[in-house]
Amino acid sequence: MSINSENTSMTDKDIEKLANKIADIIFKRQEEYDAQFQIDLNNLADEGLLYNFPTLDKKYLLPELEAELKSCIEKEDYKQAAVLANKIKKLKDEKS
Repeated sequence: MSINSENTSMTDKDIEKLANKIADIIFKRQEEYDAQFQIDLNNLADEGLLYNFPTLDKKYLLPELEAELKSCIEKEDYKQAAVLANKIKKLKDEKS
C-alpha cells in the first residue's frame, strides 16, 4: 500500500475540523474523569474519609486567573477563556 503525497495535504479547514474533533474527544473524556472523580470523592465521604481542600485567598487567585485568561487568548482557546472570564467576573463582583 503506497501513499500518494499529492492526496495527503490538508486544508486549513480540514485541520480545524480535525482539531475540533480532537478537542471534543478530550473534553468528553475529561467530563468522564471528572464524573468518576466525584463518585470517588462521594465514596470517600461515605466512608468518613473527607479531605478539606484549602481555598486560595482571592487576592492571589485573581492574578493567576487573569494570567491564565491572557494565555488562553494568546493560544486562541476562546472556550476556556470564556470560562475564566466568568470566574474573574464573579470574583470581582464578590469583592464589591
